[in-house]
Amino acid sequence: MADVLWELKHVVLAGDPGNRVDGVSLTVTDGVTAVIGYSGAGKTSLLNLLAGLDSPSSGVISGLIERDEAGRKKAFPLPLYWVPQDGGLWPQLTIRRHLEVVSAAELRDPADSSDESQELTDKLLAQFDLTHRQQAVPGTLSKGEQSRLSVARALAANPAVLVMDEPLAHVDSVRRPQYWHVIREHLDRTGASLVFSTHEPEVVIREAESVVCLDEGRVLYAGPTAELYNDPPDAAAAGFLGPINWFEKDELPTWLPQHSGSENAVRVRPEALKVEPDENGAMEILSFRFSGSYAETVVKNLKSFAVKTIVHRPSGKVHDPGQRIVIKINL
Repeated sequence: MADVLWELKHVVLAGDPGNRVDGVSLTVTDGVTAVIGYSGAGKTSLLNLLAGLDSPSSGVISGLIERDEAGRKKAFPLPLYWVPQDGGLWPQLTIRRHLEVVSAAELRDPADSSDESQELTDKLLAQFDLTHRQQAVPGTLSKGEQSRLSVARALAANPAVLVMDEPLAHVDSVRRPQYWHVIREHLDRTGASLVFSTHEPEVVIREAESVVCLDEGRVLYAGPTAELYNDPPDAAAAGFLGPINWFEKDELPTWLPQHSGSENAVRVRPEALKVEPDENGAMEILSFRFSGSYAETVVKNLKSFAVKTIVHRPSGKVHDPGQRIVIKINL
């Protein structure tokens, strides 16, 4: 059974002009949880509440992490480590000293030069490509270097729970996955938990077991990431994890006649929808736009003249305006 890290009941965090967090009831368990939402949705405010940096205006937040007699989660020196958006770095310390200070504390060794602390520091410097900059101070670092250092420092501290506000947001997209791999390996090895915020659906899908979707301080969805991706409750929540085709029941005879007997809307992610050329097809392409992992195609039903934009995995075949097609679902 999963450990409960936090339980929120009717939590409000007042703001101006509206509430930053508005009536949130939520249970956060161990593992990896992502908090996703548009700018201004309340992601940072929610993480601030979890980290204890803000107190709710009303409602209750309780933490039920299993702790030892000293109040720490068992086997971890720190219950929680916070990584803010700006990194929260210490301006007077070099990159190396940032890691040495927290790793020495984590090892309960007052001597910063202990072999274990040095070994951990060297490893993290290499993993986050900071070895060549290890004597630099934060004021001389790029935003990407600061972001990598703030995450490396959090891992060096080895807490029971990491709370990260848009980690690696300033790192170039090409190298970002390799640093997420380092985070993932750390969590697997130590058993620590992670709660992080992001704007990126692909990061949530790849890294998080659970996801909380926020909009204007309210929770639109909280639950397993796979469930939201494969069986979303509504179109608004589904969109947080990327493009989706949503065919209401009354649309099925027009676009998916083979599914017209369904009692519910049909929800299809791009990789499960096929657009196939067919000279006798009941639809034609109006426009086609390739977007890498998926394509956006505007299609028209030749009988009803209804028009709809669909998203699908490109097949490699030419999709020219005027081409007749059929739409199928990969089962």
